[in-house]
Amino acid sequence: SHLLCSRTPKKDFVEVTELTDVTYISNLVKLKPGHINVVLVLTNASKTALLKKFAKEVFSFSGSHFLHFSFQNTDKHHHWMPSLLRLTSDMSQSTDHSDDESCLDFSGHVLALNGYKKYLCFFKPVFTGDDPDSSSEPFFKSKRKCQSRSCSSFHSRSRSHSREDGAISKKSNRAMSIEVHHKLDRLGLWMERLMEGTLPRLWVPVWPPLDETTNNS
Repeated sequence: SHLLCSRTPKKDFVEVTELTDVTYISNLVKLKPGHINVVLVLTNASKTALLKKFAKEVFSFSGSHFLHFSFQNTDKHHHWMPSLLRLTSDMSQSTDHSDDESCLDFSGHVLALNGYKKYLCFFKPVFTGDDPDSSSEPFFKSKRKCQSRSCSSFHSRSRSHSREDGAISKKSNRAMSIEVHHKLDRLGLWMERLMEGTLPRLWVPVWPPLDETTNNS
């Protein structure tokens, strides 16, 4: 069904809550009927770049009372995404369970989670730069290098950094930020389809615990 409601932003920023042991139950497992939590998956390294781009892409939808925005850090809860995907029939058939979970890169994936009805809609990051092979595999780390044109445009917008110690490391970090934030380039279009109710849904029998040692259901 459509998320029929005014979505005009009521604030000049987007509130994005981290899914933790404290917020997991209220923000997902016991989410009110009709409400959806849009969750960005990130890592410590990609957190700053992805959160900034995520907030930009979802801002125009932030006025909806039925949408909530969160992020999930796979460096803190690395078992949750693989566990969740194994519970969905489509993903369980396409994912090799023998793969080392530490080799999977979920950063930039976005999940629209309906806690009450137990289904999710899945956004897979897609690069939209000059690289013809820019569409990344949904789970494995992309080896794509930053294009010089993208780098130069990013540097012109970036805050000035010290050029003394660690210059090489900082250049590497900038390049990674450029690559990472492009993962969410098409998120706005996906959000439009979410609001229209036209995205495919993956059903889960139960929400997996955020941590293996937690017994949430």
